[in-house]
Amino acid sequence: MSEGTPPDDSENDNGGDGDQENLRRHLTDRCRTAIDELRDERPEAELIAVHGDWAWVSIGTVNPSLVNDVFDQEEVLAILRIPTDFPNGRRPYGIVTYPYVTKHDGQEVDSVHRNHQKGRPARDALDVDEVALWSYQWEGFTWNEPADLRKAPEVVRSRFEKED
Repeated sequence: MSEGTPPDDSENDNGGDGDQENLRRHLTDRCRTAIDELRDERPEAELIAVHGDWAWVSIGTVNPSLVNDVFDQEEVLAILRIPTDFPNGRRPYGIVTYPYVTKHDGQEVDSVHRNHQKGRPARDALDVDEVALWSYQWEGFTWNEPADLRKAPEVVRSRFEKED
């Protein structure tokens, strides 16, 4: 695995949780179905980490500066933090990006935290020094059915759009 890319199935970058099957065993059946639904929409999507009752699901590369021209970064890896019992559990919370995203002239982004503990499992799975955790709840999106995880790119886009 190269730095900043999701681990492949043969590597163990999650504190002992290892390959996809090992990671997936920590999820409910409906959560596994939700990730499969997302992969139908975005084949590059993958489960990269599980810690406690939260899972980190990479949706692949996104383009913050194309969504909102206040951002410096043209491409980042976006990772959603979802409950392991999605869609039956708590509201999904948090978006992790790598690299850390800044606004023009290096200004900090509102409600974004460097290396916050809620982003560390993703950071460790990516084997990088720093990630950004965007404090963000799904607003205006439902999470009642496994297919609702297909909305992940829209959720990330909606957060980028909110910044001014």
